[in-house]
Amino acid sequence: MVIQDVLKEDNYLACSLKVKAEIVVPIFKNGEFVAELDIDSHELSPFGKKDKEFLEKVAEIVAEIF
Repeated sequence: MVIQDVLKEDNYLACSLKVKAEIVVPIFKNGEFVAELDIDSHELSPFGKKDKEFLEKVAEIVAEIF
């Protein structure tokens, strides 16, 4: 999930008032959710397609370690 502007989300719960955007990538092991990567930004719209693809690959690597 990529949220480029957290203020536009009605159900967004911020960990910090400085967070303006967020990207969340789930980590699955054997089809079961085990964790997530959650990256916050203090800038609007910082995340692009390459960021999402990179973090999805990181999630796959982390899942192998679990």
